[in-house]
Amino acid sequence: MHCGFEEAGKSNYIVDFLSTSEGLQLNCAFITIKDAKIRRKIVGLVKILSEDSPE
Repeated sequence: MHCGFEEAGKSNYIVDFLSTSEGLQLNCAFITIKDAKIRRKIVGLVKILSEDSPE
């Protein structure tokens, strides 16, 4: 069992992401997609693209 520290770290990461212009644009566009299947496909696409991204 975790004492909330892990979740707090994730929350900060999300806040940091949504504080960027790109994060806000992606979030606003993503939430307008009503089809859950399409949302899952987009998440899969982003995961694949992130694997190819140099760090």
